[in-house]
Amino acid sequence: MKLDKPEGKPDETVAWGSDIAAAMLRRFNIPYISLNPGASYRGLHDSLVNHLGNEKPGILVCLHEDHSVSIAQGYARATGEPMACVLHANVGLFHGMMGIFNAWCDRQPMLVLGATGPVDAEKRRPWIDWIHTMRDQGALVRGFVKWDDQPTSADGLVESLARAHLITRTAPTAPVYVCLDAGLQEEKLEKDIAWPDLARLKPPAPPRPAKSAVDEAAALLASAKRPLMLCGRGARTDHAWQARIRLAERIGACVMSDLKTGAQFPTDHPAHIVAPFNALSKTAREIVCEADVILSLDWVDLGGLIKQASNVGKVSAKIIAATLDHTLHTGSGMEYQSLPPRDVFMQTTSDTAVEELTAALDALNFPPPRAGEVSSATRETEGGLRKSPWRERAPTKRKAAPEGAVTLDQVAAALRAEFNDPDKVTLCLLNRGFPSDIWPFKSGLTYLGKDGGGGLGSGPGLSVGSALALHDMGRYAVSVLGDGDFCMGATAIWTAVRHRIPLLILIDNNRSYFNDELHQDNVARKRGREPANRWIGLRLEDPLPNIAKMAEAQGAVGIGPITKSSDVRAAIENGVGILKQGGVCVIDFHVDPSEERIASSSSAGRKTE
Repeated sequence: MKLDKPEGKPDETVAWGSDIAAAMLRRFNIPYISLNPGASYRGLHDSLVNHLGNEKPGILVCLHEDHSVSIAQGYARATGEPMACVLHANVGLFHGMMGIFNAWCDRQPMLVLGATGPVDAEKRRPWIDWIHTMRDQGALVRGFVKWDDQPTSADGLVESLARAHLITRTAPTAPVYVCLDAGLQEEKLEKDIAWPDLARLKPPAPPRPAKSAVDEAAALLASAKRPLMLCGRGARTDHAWQARIRLAERIGACVMSDLKTGAQFPTDHPAHIVAPFNALSKTAREIVCEADVILSLDWVDLGGLIKQASNVGKVSAKIIAATLDHTLHTGSGMEYQSLPPRDVFMQTTSDTAVEELTAALDALNFPPPRAGEVSSATRETEGGLRKSPWRERAPTKRKAAPEGAVTLDQVAAALRAEFNDPDKVTLCLLNRGFPSDIWPFKSGLTYLGKDGGGGLGSGPGLSVGSALALHDMGRYAVSVLGDGDFCMGATAIWTAVRHRIPLLILIDNNRSYFNDELHQDNVARKRGREPANRWIGLRLEDPLPNIAKMAEAQGAVGIGPITKSSDVRAAIENGVGILKQGGVCVIDFHVDPSEERIASSSSAGRKTE
């Protein structure tokens, strides 16, 4: 990791308004701040460099404001802690809004700083300060941040940032936005600052659900014959991971997880009945319909899951839902999804719910001791399944690929073969169809999830931010991105090269905005029109973007295009070697578009007696 070193010694005196903001970031232990430079916060920029010496936080230079936000989101996904980013005036905020929306939908903590003004018209420079000044800049993003403010005094700035830091870290987490008046930043301070005692401003523990709700939920799970556990948002810690496993084994549940929220349960566990998904397969829908009790642990779209399952049968299960997400729902957007039915509503985080339900099942002495067992403690230490899941996993079936064609199976197998310790690898993002049976999710840091808000172009920035955090943890960062996503955000990897952040990106290149091809095919067939025209306006060819050259233009190593299966292993070996040496590498694999659908259509489960 490389940060620029300023000349001379830092001026440790807090003498200017912007020094307050910089000093508060250090008091929060914010390690990095990502930015694309802008004059509206030139005061803060000076404070970060000449007051703090460009460390704690250290500046990460970006080529686009959207990348600044995505990097901060990626960092939060890996650590659970907020990073800071800065957006220049209203124009920079416009650029960064998609990234903020992604982080909002992803429920990630983030301290977004902005700037405007000077609010005092007498202090504005002609023309530029006028078009970059807004009376209420936070209104642009108020619908998808947890809180925003625009302080107008030194003391107000201290309190504003302290409040923002507290709010963004309080469950449920989400971005906050604080706009710094340019005039206040460049104002010389007339008195010493009274710094707050941050030990007295810690975020509260998540609320505990009502005992009546916990008892009712535990009784339902204890009597369930076909319980289904939906693992949505949750902590990535080993403690939380093991707690989910113990609960699922204890109640004999089948388990499902969502690619949007990352690894939440081991995908090679017998209880994980179908591969992680974006949308439910036919088998997954059948399982939902057959369940008699569903435990939803902060599932992103519980209402949508029930609607999908209703296409193949009736969902008659009693539904237990644990979430705090409703506390963030506003009328601005519809990211809260459809309203799901809930028989027991536990207002808490998923991890707290698991803890409470485990204790309640202990009180019920469930399951009762088997022959030769003397206590629940004995059963816990001996391990093993309390009850078997009520369905078995069927073997993964795959369609034969054309001879010599590149497949994601080959890419995943070659990648796994290159690491002596795959458990030290984190898949930051995955494209559709990545085979989780070849690369199973074995911890919360195996896979970090999707972008959150469906904002194409965020993948490279998210990868850089995740890699930044993972490198500090001693882990390798690998992402599998689509060609359209990479082409939109390719310049984000310049920041990884610039600051020596090791990263390997594998491109699943179908030479098209292929998801939209499927949409156009569907529309044409419904209207009795020609589906063969589905590609028009969507194919990325003639000319084909040279992804390897795009990577090289950012200072990374570009490999490819890889068009033959016989070349996959050598390309992966080369790329992993560059990653292990601390470099940034992008490998362009030309995968047949139909390959994206193979893995998602092959997951299956079968009934057992």
